[in-house]
Amino acid sequence: MILKELTLQKKWFSETSPKNPHRATATLTLTDTVSDAETVTVGTQIFEFKTSGNAGTGKIKVDISGEGNTAPDKAAVKLAQTINANSTIVTATAGEDADENDIVTIEYKEIGTEGNAIAVAETMANATFGTDVTKLSGGQLGTPSMTKNVVVYVTPYYYWCDKEGNEKTVSWKRFAPEAY
Repeated sequence: MILKELTLQKKWFSETSPKNPHRATATLTLTDTVSDAETVTVGTQIFEFKTSGNAGTGKIKVDISGEGNTAPDKAAVKLAQTINANSTIVTATAGEDADENDIVTIEYKEIGTEGNAIAVAETMANATFGTDVTKLSGGQLGTPSMTKNVVVYVTPYYYWCDKEGNEKTVSWKRFAPEAY
């Protein structure tokens, strides 16, 4: 058993409770096949799915030629690969959600609120970023703490700084002690 000495401190920050840093994200959910000429826009880049030929002027081709490549799982992987190869501001990961729908999670490369301004859109019959989603969201800076193992009480929880750091590197854990 490892015991750690924790220091209980008064709250020194203005937020209601300490925050962890996060990158802004948006998730595109694909529910069925992708069609030729459908597009996904991230910031100023337009990614166009193509079963043959080139993408339109100013668009980046997502090659879904070949048998089975219009299926949502393969199209999601192709889109993520194409975004990663062409974008300087976001990364993309293909996967599945809890309902086993194919998804592409788009994440701003930098931690903080700046990514919350990046626009996203799609012109797809069988995919969506969700109702009223027009930008990446959830990006935030963390509550800095220069000391590790500091505990702050904010009703009804305690917050433990398990990794000291600045607004981009700090880590907080929330807990409620139990009676023994």
